[in-house]
Amino acid sequence: MSSLTLTAVRSFGKFSISSLSSSIVDLTAFSLLCTALVSYLPESAAIIVATIIARILSSLCNYLVNYFFVFHSHTSHSRSVSLYTFITVLKTLASALLVAGVAALLPVAIPELAIKIPVDVALFFLNYLLQKTFVY
Repeated sequence: MSSLTLTAVRSFGKFSISSLSSSIVDLTAFSLLCTALVSYLPESAAIIVATIIARILSSLCNYLVNYFFVFHSHTSHSRSVSLYTFITVLKTLASALLVAGVAALLPVAIPELAIKIPVDVALFFLNYLLQKTFVY
């Protein structure tokens, strides 16, 4: 395996671990926030607030880990944060629209999760390429 290929594999591996770690942060923060907020807010509002705060926290963690440890970036934070945020919002919208669109096209009721998993896996690879190319 060439040095360039090995570097790319390591980078993608680190990106995968960073993404998994961010998912754990997202789920943990969501769970803790729901538990804390449900005493003060109606359940649906607590879920929405917890989702937004948890996603912001996990995205911040993911950005920082990717910046310093995955891509070893020297790009200015103002530029990279803006691009990271833009790509993250687009990825979220693309996931929602693709899952909804595929679900609407299928003749039988297939669980949304069965559609979301392959869509998000494809977006994961695209996200890696976009972050590597444009963000860091």
